[in-house]
Amino acid sequence: MGVLVPALLALAAAAIVPIVLHLLQRHQGPRVVFPALRYLRRAEKESARQIRLRQLLLLLLRVAALLLLAVAAAQPFIRGAGASHEPSAVAIILDNSLSSGTVSNDRRVLDVLKAHALETLLRAGPDDRFWLLRAGAPWEPALPGDAETTAARVRETEPTAAASDLAAAVAHAAALLATGAEGRAREIQILSDAQESAFRGAVDRLDDELEVVILAPGNAPPNRGVADVEIGGGLAPVEGQRSTVAVAIAGSGSDTVGVRLSLDGRTIAAGSAPVGSSAVLPLPARRAGVAAGHVEIDADALRGDDRRYIAMHIEPPPSVRYAGTNEFIRDALDVLADAGRIRREGGRADVSLLPSAAGIDALPAATAAVVLPPESPLELPALNRRLASAQIPWRYEPRTGSGEARIAATQGADDLMRPLERVRIRSWYALQRAGTGADTVLITMADGAPWAVRGMRGGGGVYVLLSTPLEETASTIPTSPAMLPLMDRVTGTWSATTAASPVVAPGESVALPDAADALLLPDGTREPVTGGSSFRGANEPGVYHVLAGPDTLTAFAVNPPPAESDLTRLDEDELRGWIDGASVAVPDADDWARTVFRHRLGAESWRPFALLALLLLLVEPLLAASGRVTGTRGTGTARRTSMNRPSPVTD
Repeated sequence: MGVLVPALLALAAAAIVPIVLHLLQRHQGPRVVFPALRYLRRAEKESARQIRLRQLLLLLLRVAALLLLAVAAAQPFIRGAGASHEPSAVAIILDNSLSSGTVSNDRRVLDVLKAHALETLLRAGPDDRFWLLRAGAPWEPALPGDAETTAARVRETEPTAAASDLAAAVAHAAALLATGAEGRAREIQILSDAQESAFRGAVDRLDDELEVVILAPGNAPPNRGVADVEIGGGLAPVEGQRSTVAVAIAGSGSDTVGVRLSLDGRTIAAGSAPVGSSAVLPLPARRAGVAAGHVEIDADALRGDDRRYIAMHIEPPPSVRYAGTNEFIRDALDVLADAGRIRREGGRADVSLLPSAAGIDALPAATAAVVLPPESPLELPALNRRLASAQIPWRYEPRTGSGEARIAATQGADDLMRPLERVRIRSWYALQRAGTGADTVLITMADGAPWAVRGMRGGGGVYVLLSTPLEETASTIPTSPAMLPLMDRVTGTWSATTAASPVVAPGESVALPDAADALLLPDGTREPVTGGSSFRGANEPGVYHVLAGPDTLTAFAVNPPPAESDLTRLDEDELRGWIDGASVAVPDADDWARTVFRHRLGAESWRPFALLALLLLLVEPLLAASGRVTGTRGTGTARRTSMNRPSPVTD
């Protein structure tokens, strides 16, 4: 229970007045013996008990009436028992991630969530303030607004291709309410499909006065989607060479689904695969350049994960030069040349494999340098001098300790990384940074030490450093299935001046080449950009072409996170235990309107107090009058008694 005007409760102090008057009436002066009244006193003693009881009742009536009037004036209400609520600051977290586009019971999940958000706003008061946080678009700002403005934003909300992070959204909402509530009751309303992956991470303990209401309607329908697309087993396609596209199908059920591959607006391959497996589609030989398209499967409840976009660079086979005597390297290069992956003819080389970096000073900027470490550590001083001369900010150092090592496992490893994880490294050198520069650690060892590094030389040109000699005595790589893919990657993707086409999630930033001046967006819009900057507007799924004038420099694909295809949902107990500290309510969909705005004012209840006070005030004069009548009658009786039968003198 609460009161609207607490200051008027001070009127209750008036109850002291009848108490003081009552005490004053009990004051008795000095007793004086008056013989004429002796007969009256005996009669009064007979009714004294009734008089004291009546006076006590009158006192209670007067005090109670004053207290009730004070309470009624303060306008009391029963908290939570009515439709009205305290002025509230509400952060509505609307989960519009990819999974909210699921159609269940002939209705889109997001439309259900939006309907309940609008139900909240319909019950808003003029003093309420709202923030709308779209969990599927965390890059959007959350602006405060009134109910009408927020309702308009809710209506225009559509599913994105991104995943939601509700822990981050709750932390953001709590921060907004902490600074923007301005004395209002604070409440966070989460409307989500309760997808398990959206509730990753723990929420920091919230303020005890913060109310949290979570709506998670319905059960998840079965779903399947394209989890991954791998081109050429992880090897970049080469001009004029056929390749393959492996499409991984994830989801629930065991049905076989149809898979189609489209490039440059034309379907070029089709196949089928059961859920949980991969369909391998042929990729015909193509000319050098950028190729873009998508793979897709048959439609189901969640349409957004049934298509995955791809972009690839198709380059001519590089010319590779190797003057060393390592037979394993020579054999691997011969196999790659026979397969058309590289060229071994003379002339200017695109890639040069340099044992101990010998000759790196003479390489032109157009030639990539692959540095192979020596077998003997005695050659390290000369090797490091050559690296310093080429302005490469790394040094080889002898390792400490003994024993074998492993390559670190990488999540989502391709056909190159998976065999590398099984090889044993017996001998290696420690790669230590010796300066600054833009570079990338391509592969690390199990202890986190770099095993392969890629960067740009000071005078121009790509460099690649390996920490292990490709000798049988140094590791099992030369005799393992990892040798050929590793050599293909070293002479191909890692040595290419053009970066591989990345695949990014919606909202991630993409580094643009220095020569870029525009982007061709998936909807055909040409957007000017600054070369060398980071582009943060890749929010819609599709292929983005990076342009320099009329030429296409590169392209990248934007796809939803594969985790969005798993529609597994948390149950009610898991939702309640997800947030620590705050009061959390998880109502049914039908109880949403009665659950939100937890700081209810309730129905005002001053009228019963006022009526009861009025009733007491009506009873008080009747009770007082009855006392006077009784007193009058008692006095007459006493008088009659004293006249008819005088009492003996006692005083």
